Amino acid sequence: MKTVIKKIIISITVMTMIFGLTACGSRGFTSGDSSGESAGTSPAISQADNEQAAISESPDKESEATGDTEAVQTITTLKGDVTIPVEPKRIIVAFFQGDFLALGIKPVGTTFNDDAIFQEELGDVTVIDAWGLDPELVMSLKPDLIIWNNPDEYETLSKIAPTLIMDYYSMDYTQRLTFFGQITGKEEKAQELINAFTDKVAESKKKLSEAEKLDKTVILLENQQAGSLRAFGNDYGRGGELIYNELGFHAPERIMTEVINTEEVSFIDISYEVLGEYSADYIFSDENIKELSDNQVFNTLSAVKEGRLIETNSGMFWFSDITSMNAQLEFIVDNILNH
Repeated sequence: MKTVIKKIIISITVMTMIFGLTACGSRGFTSGDSSGESAGTSPAISQADNEQAAISESPDKESEATGDTEAVQTITTLKGDVTIPVEPKRIIVAFFQGDFLALGIKPVGTTFNDDAIFQEELGDVTVIDAWGLDPELVMSLKPDLIIWNNPDEYETLSKIAPTLIMDYYSMDYTQRLTFFGQITGKEEKAQELINAFTDKVAESKKKLSEAEKLDKTVILLENQQAGSLRAFGNDYGRGGELIYNELGFHAPERIMTEVINTEEVSFIDISYEVLGEYSADYIFSDENIKELSDNQVFNTLSAVKEGRLIETNSGMFWFSDITSMNAQLEFIVDNILNH
């Protein structure tokens, strides 16, 4: 039997809000399970009832009175209006540090970077425990902006620096990059990144189509607990956003029904006994799948028997920022073409 697990989301719609901001234009904060509830993710600027919001800029009145004017902007967030610098310099970021790196911004503090594609680049950056917040550590970094997911920590963080609490995982990469670009004055760079990645996806789909691979089914599995495997959909990291949404691969029928097409469900646990009902042409899984090398049921799956079990790097695939997604896309395409 399988147990359907609903992820915790912040109920707010993002599409209208982000495209309202741009003019032309993976989900909510999760429970904090470090085993991977990302990435496997309402836009940062939102008004009540999901009406169109705006970023307004104005000089800081107190600074203006002293002759030292600093431009500020007001963002409507899940916690109301927040005033932040137009060009923040010392940013703390939870989980989406790869987006900021791509924009040319190195945060002063981030949540964990273990085995991420950007781990080395952020080797000298202070790591903040997202599931055991240390306010004194945050304060010591003297941030002028904090990007955070968990609304329960707003009161603590907002006393230290302006804090933007949003459901960043509900945004796709175009929406999230657009927003991050707007709040940091990097709009043009954000659009460049979006355009480049869109082109990269298109080229990847062309290669896969020419190799007659796009009609294949793919399942994303993780071996997290004895007796079952966790299967992910198209909005919770593990490459799901890329494999299903961008490249257009199909999941097995039961994953489509029970996860992808079911509201507020991002993954399910599948008992070993019924694994055959979720069979796919390709399996993507992290390194822990090796523990099932002697499992008779697992070894009967066609993808396992025929050499189409693709082992991923759990650190790289936990994140869903644009830096990680670029690396994931290359890995996914190369492995499918070669298996």
